[in-house]
Amino acid sequence: MKIVVLCGGDGVERIVSLASGDAVGGWLASAGYDVVKLNPTQPEKTFSANKPMAPPEIGIAPPQAASSRFNPLQVVKFLEALGKLKPDLAFPIIHGDWGENGTLQSLLEWIGLPYTGSTPLASALAMHKQKAKELWQPRHILTPKGIVVPLKIAAQKETLEKAFSEIGFPAVCKPLHGGSTVGLTIVREPGAIVQAAQAVVNLSDDLLIEQYIDGREITVVILNGKPLPLIEIRPHEGFYDYHNKYTSGRSDYICPATVEDALHDRMQRDAVNAYQSLGCSGFARVDFLVTSANEAYCLELNTLPGMTQHSLVPKAAKAAGIEPPELVDRIVKEAYAQRA
Repeated sequence: MKIVVLCGGDGVERIVSLASGDAVGGWLASAGYDVVKLNPTQPEKTFSANKPMAPPEIGIAPPQAASSRFNPLQVVKFLEALGKLKPDLAFPIIHGDWGENGTLQSLLEWIGLPYTGSTPLASALAMHKQKAKELWQPRHILTPKGIVVPLKIAAQKETLEKAFSEIGFPAVCKPLHGGSTVGLTIVREPGAIVQAAQAVVNLSDDLLIEQYIDGREITVVILNGKPLPLIEIRPHEGFYDYHNKYTSGRSDYICPATVEDALHDRMQRDAVNAYQSLGCSGFARVDFLVTSANEAYCLELNTLPGMTQHSLVPKAAKAAGIEPPELVDRIVKEAYAQRA
């Protein structure tokens, strides 16, 4: 089977996506697949499975928003490239932006190319963090209170002050559709509101102002509808931001996480419930904060989580006895059985 790994893009997570593409490409090749890697925004050039696309270091600082957009000419060139490659299946691993919000998935549906991961609708619902919260609440999944401030009025100080007053301090200000903690700020006092909002405005996204939860960071990976062992993330300093995520030695990972049996089972149930409520498929990652009272707050669900050599998905899989080549093989086989 010939697989095209789609990675990169032009969003703020493009470097991480390239690193994910490099890892996935290598694992697929090890599993016996014919692999080619392609960045849809630069479709003139393809890469073999073992030719790196990402720079050696990706965790020094989060990238700035790109000024270019995915224009019609790029779409035409991308489709032409796919036509020449004639893949049997696509493995999208473009984090955030149009790669994870259902846009790319819709294009693949339109041209009839089977792909891994969630459908356009599930992708769009998960990417809209507040909409996901609204779907989880009737299922009794605990999630922090959030208020959305549209980008077009995010510069209005009175609007920001009202939203923050409803949430209280400290609060979290982050992009409504973003990932990798790019643009996220923990706001501890009113004087920091404007600066925190500007960090999101710079990314051309709506603001999500969210209740701050003081707790342990624990994530649950879902593989083809089944939960894998829990992972606790312990940054050496601060919270699990871009720098701590993608720089080796900045965080410790405990897998399986040390939690009480009842809490472990509840978090796995909530993660699967969150996954099913959005109609997800393939692999996903559900992030939680767990308080000292063992309340597990579901923060968000990522339909295309990081798949770099140091990412949480392969860590959870290894804890379950699944090596990376087998992990991607399972993802591919499930997707091909559903969509081919």
